[in-house]
This record gives sequence, structure tokens and C-alpha cells, in this order.
Amino acid sequence: MVTIKDIAKLAGVAQGTVSNVLNGKGNVSSEKIRRVMDAAHQLGYVPNERAALLRKGLNDSLAVIMPSPRARQYTEFYSGFKHYAQSHGFLVTQHLINENTPSSEEEAFMDIKPLQVKGIACISTAAGTLFEDKIYKDQEDRSQVLFVEHLPSFDADFIGFDYEAAGRSMAQKALEKGYTSVCLMTGSLQFSNERDFYRGFTQVLAGTSCRISHIQTDLFRRYQHIVQLSGESMPQAFFISNYGFAESVKDICTTFSGPEDPLAIYTVSPTFTMPENDFIKYEMNYRQLGTIAAETLIKKASGREPGPVHQILKSSGFKDWYANILVPEEPRPLNVITLDSPEAYIMRSFSRLYTRKSGVPVNVCIFSYEEIYEAFNSLSASSPYDVLRLDVTWLSWFAEKLLRPLTQIEPGIGDCLSDFLTGTPENYAVTHGEIYTLPSTPSVQMLFYRKDLFESPIYRRMYFEQFRTELLPPKTFEEFNRIAAFFTKRLNPASPVDYGATITLGSTGVAGSEYLARLFSHQENLYDKDRRIRLDSPAAIDSLRELIQVRRFTSPDYCPWWTNTAQAFATGNYAMSILYSNYASGLLDHDSRIVGNIGYAMMPGANPVIGGGSLGVSKYSSCPESALSFIKWMCSEPISSAAALLGSTSPCRLTYENYEVINSFPWMNLAKKCFPLSKGDRIPRDTGLPFDERKFLSILGLAVKNAYSGVAAPEEALSQAQEQLAAHFRTEF
Repeated sequence: MVTIKDIAKLAGVAQGTVSNVLNGKGNVSSEKIRRVMDAAHQLGYVPNERAALLRKGLNDSLAVIMPSPRARQYTEFYSGFKHYAQSHGFLVTQHLINENTPSSEEEAFMDIKPLQVKGIACISTAAGTLFEDKIYKDQEDRSQVLFVEHLPSFDADFIGFDYEAAGRSMAQKALEKGYTSVCLMTGSLQFSNERDFYRGFTQVLAGTSCRISHIQTDLFRRYQHIVQLSGESMPQAFFISNYGFAESVKDICTTFSGPEDPLAIYTVSPTFTMPENDFIKYEMNYRQLGTIAAETLIKKASGREPGPVHQILKSSGFKDWYANILVPEEPRPLNVITLDSPEAYIMRSFSRLYTRKSGVPVNVCIFSYEEIYEAFNSLSASSPYDVLRLDVTWLSWFAEKLLRPLTQIEPGIGDCLSDFLTGTPENYAVTHGEIYTLPSTPSVQMLFYRKDLFESPIYRRMYFEQFRTELLPPKTFEEFNRIAAFFTKRLNPASPVDYGATITLGSTGVAGSEYLARLFSHQENLYDKDRRIRLDSPAAIDSLRELIQVRRFTSPDYCPWWTNTAQAFATGNYAMSILYSNYASGLLDHDSRIVGNIGYAMMPGANPVIGGGSLGVSKYSSCPESALSFIKWMCSEPISSAAALLGSTSPCRLTYENYEVINSFPWMNLAKKCFPLSKGDRIPRDTGLPFDERKFLSILGLAVKNAYSGVAAPEEALSQAQEQLAAHFRTEF
């Protein structure tokens, strides 16, 4: 076993220096850090996590006691718990117990005791008083224990779901379907959630003609009990309190009855983001349960939750994947035109679900940035499109020309705007005081960086020695360029990557967007306090200089679009990248080399540029009601969350409470905070005038590309842009 003494000897430093480096402490030079890390790697040193946990002990660790994670709901719970705890600096240990062996729970508490954890989340399987007498009485601080899902028979902190309400809702489904014979499958009724579910279900059906067969089982005996039931007359439907039991019922019934005679299976289930057709699910968000349990224990440990805890979380219930769908008497095809982007192909996939339910064929036509602009300019009464996906920055120019106000189709359409993220309705739905579109794929510029580089003790120390300041995600573009230079191997041979930053300078529109990121870090909107647009102002010139400097810190390869930028950053050869959030899913592609090391932060200047788009109904559509039905369906829950999980973005607030989505793309939690912060208006909104974004970006982007390539000085390029702007636009509003 490699010791600190061995590492110190090989590195030629004191043992205390090695200890400081391995524990991230002390004022150690970058050279000594490098020697220690090289020696540790050469000797094959592996940190002892249990020893580290014992050293850290009471300060920053939590424990989870739970039954076998083979049950999906417990896997989801632990995932949410661990993710929240670790993101707040806490280690987590997992201790598995057997519900048929009460002593296993006592052993778990004994294992945890020397770890001196700050809190314990316990999904108890021990029976009431036995637990209190044998285990709980020895707990020095009972407030450290939070019981989850199974309410104990004595006073204790607790968090769980309303299983009685779930049982009642399930029974209502049985009544609605007119079933006369059903099987109710639960776990042991010694557990509070199972008793509550049983009580709620049977009370609703008491006195009705529906006959209930009850199976009380567990994960170890479930197959035996189901097979025994299959020897009798099979019920019309199963109503089940546990998703794991439901999967077993499906397996047995498919094996012995055959897929041609499927049974109706209703089950309590963890939250599913993607649609699937095996079961009718009453959903409970177990990831949220785990997150709130971890949050509660951390608050109690810090004294911010001093009183007793008894919290019942609201269930998601039965999810309707087909809400807002209008089924016309004579279905006519819908034609959708959209920009080429990751979400366009996701929309095409989901449109098949819409067709399956409504009978309306949906044709999704995907065009490039240049093609779609020309298509919009040529739109007329003979155009075939019903639904238009408009870029958010094009709404001012095209909305009144191409779209039908949605209130003309559905007067109460404004009621649904409250479902969307703060900061999106005013930018993605309302244009010149009228609702023309619904937000579909709002996105925002964000800063992504290599977390492993920014957290490396060696590079943090090297950066501090060079600049006498800490290596942190930049808050200004001056800092951005300094860090980019530090991580460019040509300028700093010690850098582990070739380039400090990516840059996206494809078309003039793309180049203009890259520039606006810098400009809006210096001023809130395109116009100044005098309501004038000055592209040759000192702030504008400084912003262009900041962009041009990046040429020294990035690859000379041409990067035309943000998809390419995401692919470049995913190679692991860059330290930082500016991306729109709807392209960030590309960082997790199968060949990405940075998975697990992706950091993200607010844009320098905290005034991020928004992107993405909205869906509207063409004023020339012959089926506007059907078109609006499709738009409402695509822009609402749960479709938007499912699309987000596939790599799109979502306008819905509830998506950002979906722990499966957020765990997959953690930067979305920051993205939702960016929309209210984004200013970036081109002209004052009170003018009510349209603004030709495409022409503006053509003028601006040409100036940017000329200056970046050295064809013109920044002052000269922006002076020419200002002249062109004055010729095509009013510059005072």
C-alpha cells in the first residue's frame, strides 16, 4: 500500500506538503504540487475513500438506509439524494437492508455510527416498536434521522407521498372502466404507505360490484404469488402500489398468457419523462423526494430546520401525454417549417405521436438558416405551411407579416403563458402587444468550461502565481481572454490543452451573435441612453477588440455553426466555450471526451443573448385550429420535458423541476435564471416598430468578420457598419 511517506520520498518534499496537496490544503507552489501529483501517479496511489470519510466525519457526510435498489423507485430516490448532497459538498454512503430481516437495519445503524454523519435518511423496513426499542433508542441525536416513505409508529421526522390519495385515484379508474374483477397488489401492510394505498383503494370500491383479489407480497416472493394467481381466473386489471411489482406482473402474464391478450396494469410509478405504453402510471417524483430529503437533513445539520419535520409531497398523478390535442372530423395534413437544429429532428419524431392520437399527418420541413429566411420572405397565400418556427430575434420583423394572432383562434390563449419560464412570454410569445406565438425552444448563451482544469490544484496555483488572483469562471471578457491565453499551449507550454476558447464565426448572422455576447457585457441594449444605436461607440469598439483577441487563443479552423462548436469543445482540446443552451446537449455525444468534466456559468457581464424560437400559425393556413392544437401540444408538459431529455430545450417551468432532465443536463437550472436577466433589445419596445434582425446582423457580422480577419481595423469596420445602418434603419427611436 502506497503511503504519504513513499510519495514524499519520490517527490523530494516533506510529508506535510504531500498531505496538503492530497487534501487540497496549504500554500504549496505549483512546482511542488506537480511533483507530488506525478509521484502519486507513478506509485499508483489510490485514495482510501472510507478513510477520507472518517477524517471528514461529522462535517460533511450523510447516510442513506434503504431496501434493495432493484426497485426503480429506490434507485430514483437515491439518485436525487446523492446528486443534491454531493452538489452541496456532502459525501453519501449507502446502506442496503432486507425487508424480511429486521436485524439488517440494526446492523446498518451500527455501521454508520463511527462515520459520525450529519444526517441519516432511512426507508425503514423494521416493524414499529421493535425499531424504536432496539435501534432508535441508541441514536444520540434523533433529529439526525429522517424517515422516508414508511412512517414509523412513534414520533419522528418524516417525508413521503400521499399513498391513500393514490389508492383512491386508482380505484376511480376501476370504476370509470367498469371493471368487475381486479387484483390489488401491495407490499406488506405493516408499512404505512402500503396500508394507506390499500385503504384508499378499498374504501372507494366498498359496496360496488367490483370484486377485489388482494396480493400482499415483496420483491423476493412476487413471482411466486403472481404465478399462483395466474392459476385462477385472471382479473380484468391489476392495480399495483409498486413499479417493480408491475414489471413482474407484465413479465409473468406475457410469458404464460401471451402478448396477444395483454392485461390492463395500473401502477404507482416513479416519474417517467419519456412516453411508454406498458402501464398506466400514477407518478410520484422519487428523485424529488430524494432531493428534498437531502436538503432537509443539510438544513437540520446547519440549524436552519430546527423544528420537527412532517412533509407529504404532492404526486404527479396520471400523466396525460395527449392533452391539448384537437381531433378534427376531417383530418388534413399539417405542414411545419423549421430551422435545422437538434430540436427540429426531435419535433419530427414527436409529431408521430400527435398523428397517432389525432389522425392528422404532420410534415416537418427542415431548412438551413439562409434557406428559411428566404422561405419566410416569399411566403404568400399559395404557400403550403401551417406552422412556422420563427427565431426569437425575427419575431419583430415577421410576426405581423406572416402570422395569425393566436387570440383570433383561441381568445383565452393568454391563460397558458403562466406555465412558461419567467422571462420567456414577453420575448417569445408577445410581439407589439399581441400574442402571435408560443415559446417552443428558448435558449440562451452560456459559458461552458473544463471543470477539471479550473479545479486542478496545479493550474489553480500556476494561475495564481502568474496573475495573483484565483482561477474562476470569468465574469468579464477581459478575464475570459486572460484565462483563454493561460490555457493556450502556444502561449503557455504547461497548458494541457491546445486552445483556451472556441469561437463561432460562420455566416454574418453567426458572427454578429458572437460579437453581441461581448457588446452586451458592456451595455444593456443595442441602443444607448439617448435611444440611439451607435455601432462605432467606445463600448462597441472595445467589444470588437475583445473578440479579435480570441484569435490568438483558438484554433484557426473555421467553425461555422454552434453544432460544430459543441463538437469541437467535446474533443477536450479547449478550456472554454460559449454556446447557446439548445446546442449544449452535443457536449454529451457518444464520442465526447469531457463527460463528467463540464462546468457551466453565467455569461461574462450577466446579460446573455437569447436564442431559440417560437411556433406560430401562418396567416395563410387553411386549418388554423388544428395548427394551434399542434403548437400547444408541442409547447406544453409533458411533451416539452420529454423533448428536453432528448437534447432539446423546454419553455415550461415544470421541466426544470424534472430531476431526470436536470440530472442529464444540469446547466438547464442556470439557463432558466438567465432569461429574466437578458436585456439586449435592439430598439426600445415602446416604439412598436418592426426591426429587421437579418439585415442588421448582415451589416454587423460583415464588420466583425472584416475586423477579425484583419481586412479592416475595428474602428474602420464599425464606422462602415454605422454608415450602412444609418442608410437602412432609423438610428434614433
